[in-house]
Amino acid sequence: MSRFETEEEQIDAIKAWWKKNGTALLTAILIFVVVFSAWRYWNNYNQVQATNASSIYEVMQLNMQQGTFGEVSRDALKLMQEQPKSPYASAAALLLAKYNFSKGALDEAQENLEWVNEHATEPTMKRTAMMRLARLFADQQKFEQALTIMNAVNATQLMPTEKGHFDYISGVIAIAKNETSAAQDAFKNVIDNAGASQTLKGLAQIQLDDLPK
Repeated sequence: MSRFETEEEQIDAIKAWWKKNGTALLTAILIFVVVFSAWRYWNNYNQVQATNASSIYEVMQLNMQQGTFGEVSRDALKLMQEQPKSPYASAAALLLAKYNFSKGALDEAQENLEWVNEHATEPTMKRTAMMRLARLFADQQKFEQALTIMNAVNATQLMPTEKGHFDYISGVIAIAKNETSAAQDAFKNVIDNAGASQTLKGLAQIQLDDLPK
C-alpha cells in the first residue's frame, strides 16, 4: 500500500520536503557550479601561462645562441617573478646565470643559481644549479662553500654529464687541499666519463698533467 493515500498528499509531502531542504540543496548546487567554474578557469589560466612561458623561453634560447641575451634578460627576471614554480622559470634563471657569468657579474650569477636551487621543482634542474654554483665557488677559490654544496649532493643520483662536473670540482677542491691522489682520481674519472663534454675533459686533462707525478 502506498505511503500516501492520494496525489494531493504526495504533493503536500513534496512541498514540505522542499520547504525543509530546498535552500540547502540550492546552496549545494550553487557551490558546485562555482567550484567547477573556478576549476575550469584556473586550469585554462595555467595552460595559457605555461604556453606563454614556453614561448618566452624559446625566444631566450634563440637570443642566447645569437649572443643577444641581454635584450631579453628582463623577460627572464619577469618569468622568475611571475611564475616561480614553472620549469621554464628555472630554465630561464639558468640562462640568466650563464649570461651574468659570461659578463663577469659573478654575484648576480650566484643569485640566479641559488634561486633555481630554491624554487626548481625538477630534480635535474636543481642538481644542475648546485653543480654550477659549486663550480662558481671553486673557480673563485671559495673551496669551503663549494665543498658544502658538494656534500649536499648525492653523487649516485647524478646523470653522466652532471657526474663529470661533480668529479671535476672534486678534483679542483682536492688540489686546494693538497690531496694529489684524490685529485688524480677525480680528473681521471672526468676523462673516462663518456657523458662529459670534450671541453670539460680537456680541462681535466690539463689539470691532471699539471699535478706532480
